[in-house]
Amino acid sequence: MGTLAAMSRGMVALAITAAVITAVITAFMAGAVGTGTNHALDPDMSRMVRARMVRESNTVGVVTPADAVTPADAVTPADATEILIEGAARAAQQAVRGDREIGPFPPARSIANPQLAGCDAALLQHLMETDPTSSQWIMVVVPNSTSTVGTLAIAAVRGDAWECSLGATTAQVGRSGIRPLLDRRSGDGTTPAGIFPLGVVASPQGPISFFGNSADPGALGPYRRIQNGDCFGANPNTPGYGHWRIDSASCTGDDELLQLNVQSYEHAVLIGANTEPDVSGDAVGETPYASAIFLHRTAVTPAGAAKPTSGCVSIGHTQLVTALRSIDPTLAPRFAIGTRADLLAH
Repeated sequence: MGTLAAMSRGMVALAITAAVITAVITAFMAGAVGTGTNHALDPDMSRMVRARMVRESNTVGVVTPADAVTPADAVTPADATEILIEGAARAAQQAVRGDREIGPFPPARSIANPQLAGCDAALLQHLMETDPTSSQWIMVVVPNSTSTVGTLAIAAVRGDAWECSLGATTAQVGRSGIRPLLDRRSGDGTTPAGIFPLGVVASPQGPISFFGNSADPGALGPYRRIQNGDCFGANPNTPGYGHWRIDSASCTGDDELLQLNVQSYEHAVLIGANTEPDVSGDAVGETPYASAIFLHRTAVTPAGAAKPTSGCVSIGHTQLVTALRSIDPTLAPRFAIGTRADLLAH
């Protein structure tokens, strides 16, 4: 009779514990669904639940007084509250992927702003929905993939709304048009098409995104005034490919000795197409997708006609100065380069 009584008490405690755990899990999952997310159970919470379930599973079978559930093993209202509060607190924290926090994102800023005139509002709406982490877009749009001339516009968040920092202005692209980054190769004369961040390269003065042969016009990030020997490597499958170095003597072939392009590199911005820290093509056997892809000043012929680029994007002097004073690294800027149809389908 003593054994049967112990078994009865144990099974009752097990049933109560199982019911509490089921209620806790149901409440947690209902909370996740109710918020429109798909959270997995918090690892700490999962371990707490699993550990308690293992302890309770030990009571199944032949129950002796030593095996019977004790008050210390039972899930109390305080335990359930602890699990719920701990799980809820952790579910409310930002998710983390590697070292980068993902969300929660703030409400999208309005594009219903008269000051957005000059920028493509419909395209901007699509881009901001595809990447809500960016608060600035540099949109380079061409009529078709073989075009060498298109437009460039810059839109950014100011306050709670989007504004057009630089209205659509004529832009030159590669002499062979545009091509998706993974389909192009260095030297093919195309401008990489796709979505790219603001590029960053290690220079002798530290990481930079802005540089030029002329004095800093007011860039919103570190700016390097080009010095003698500043070379941007562009010879495929060499250690210098895609990297900045001081090297007047062997900056040859496709490498760019930046001081020689006085007009084009009056000012420049690095577009993050195959840039550091992971450059493909700076080792033997790697695909050299792109190197030295800049936004810079348009070069002209002796007759004054605008020239297409070798793969960069170029605009006029005044517009370039505006761009350097507008592109803000703190806004996580993105370059969107392509036909309008392709960018809307991205």
